[in-house]
Parts: sequence; structure tokens; C-alpha cells
Amino acid sequence: MVYFCGQLFLFNMHITITGDLGSGKSTVAKELCRILGYTYLSTGQIQRNLAMEMGMNTLEFNRYTDQNLHIDDYIDKKVKEINDIKEPHVLDSRLAWHFINTSFKIYLMALDEVAAARVMKDDVRIGEPLASDIQGKIKELRDRRESENQRFSSNYGVKPSLFTDFDAVVDTSTATIENVTQLLVSLYQMYVLKLRAPKIWLSPLRILPTRTEITTDFSEMYTGNQPVFYKNPITCFLYKREFYLSSNLNSLHECLENKCPFIPVELISKNMDDQFDISTFINHHFYEDDLLKMEDKYNFKYIRQQL
Repeated sequence: MVYFCGQLFLFNMHITITGDLGSGKSTVAKELCRILGYTYLSTGQIQRNLAMEMGMNTLEFNRYTDQNLHIDDYIDKKVKEINDIKEPHVLDSRLAWHFINTSFKIYLMALDEVAAARVMKDDVRIGEPLASDIQGKIKELRDRRESENQRFSSNYGVKPSLFTDFDAVVDTSTATIENVTQLLVSLYQMYVLKLRAPKIWLSPLRILPTRTEITTDFSEMYTGNQPVFYKNPITCFLYKREFYLSSNLNSLHECLENKCPFIPVELISKNMDDQFDISTFINHHFYEDDLLKMEDKYNFKYIRQQL
């Protein structure tokens, strides 16, 4: 039971969490369980325990499961059993969003360097391959992600899309655990109550500015019941793993000025018409000098993503 807008509501829908390695999935899932009184299930912990029993680290175990499908079958069975359980769960799992018939589907993101640093500092995590530096850990996490994605694609036909497959996409790169869980609880409540809200929330430090804004009308997206932190969305293109601003530059400046942990984003997922091309737009309107000006004005450093 949770209070929302002064009223008491009973929420009993399962919550599934997936996302980038090092994005804080387990920490967020456990905190949501504490706040909501739900039961926690982690397939990652099951995998790490199996890997330890077999004398493997997590990357080695991922490669082993590529050729030994009974491992995935065992873990999948554990997840699918939740469909027959009424008690609400928070599932920390790469594919629970695909296997659970009805759930609030969350995807957590983190910038490469932030994620790698978190994993290297995590003394609790078992079976983690050793890396001598951040770049080595970034490569190891990328290799593990590619191994998992290839296995999920070939075995299940699953290629998750941020545009269509998730109910909330949250970037944890510059947010505290309290920031993340406060936002997710609000979005979860609004989802259950069928109230509209932006579903993608990124760190303002992830948004790359451009010099020309495209006017896009998203005024029909909102009902007046807004999630926390910021009320107006910006629009962005996702191109080669980076987010380029296409509208509402003033909103980005305001968030950077106030050190907001998130800014709501509406993604433009494809070309707007036959005459418009995302790569051409970026080549003409994105300038590295603008990044330096933003960094100097707001005293931060952009972390660029690696392909």
C-alpha cells in the first residue's frame, strides 16, 4: 500500500528491472522492495553463484552458457514461475521483462566510465573478472553485454528497444539511490493509475547540445500530474550511443544550473520525413566547441560513449 496524492492505493503489479551492467539494478531493486514491501529475486545472483560453483568468473560463465543452453533453461524456469505467484516481486533480471506476462518494465542506464568505476569498487560482487584500469573494465563489460545480447537474440529472438519495450528508462549516472527510487516509485504509481508521464529520464550531463532546434509538438503527452524533478521534456536524437539535443535548449541549461539528477526526454527514433537525416543534422549542427563552453559554464566534464 502506498500513499499517492493524499490517497492510499494498493499496488500489486510485479516490477521487472534490466539495463546496463553497473547501472545499479540490484541496489535499486532491493530499495524498491524495501519501500514497497515486495519480494526480491535476482537472476544475476543465481548466475554468479553457479559460476562460482564451476570455478568461472562472470564473463567466462556467459561464454559457457552460449554453448550450454540448459543453464538459461534453468534460470528461465525460475523467472517464469513468478507468473503464478500473486505476491508482488521486484525481479532483477536481464529477461524478466520478456518472461513476466504483466509487469512494470524498468531499464536502467549508466555512462560507460561511471558503470565501470562502480563495478570495480563493488567488493560485494562475486565472480567479477579483474581489470587493471577503467578502460579494461569498460571493454570487459562491453564484451559481456555483447555476449548476452547475442545469446538472447539467437535463443529467444529478443532485441530490446528503449522506444517500445520499457515503461521507464532511467539514467543513474549522476543520481543518488534516493533520486532513482523516488522517481521510479512515482512513475510506477502513475503507470498503475494510467496517468501519462515521460518514460525516459536521462542525466543532463549525457545530453549533447546542438545549435539548431527543431520544433516538435508534444503538448498532448501530459495530464498535469507530473513526476518529480522537472516538468518539461526535451527532445533528442539517439545516434551512435549518444543523445543529441533537438529542442528545448533552455531546459537543459536550467537543469545543469540547478544540478538536477534527471531531465525527461522524448526520443525521436527515426527520420522525421524523407528529406531529414539524423546524421546530416548532427554533422551540420553539432560542434565540439559547444561542449567545452557547457563544461566551463557549469563546471563538469562530458563523458563520451564508446562504440
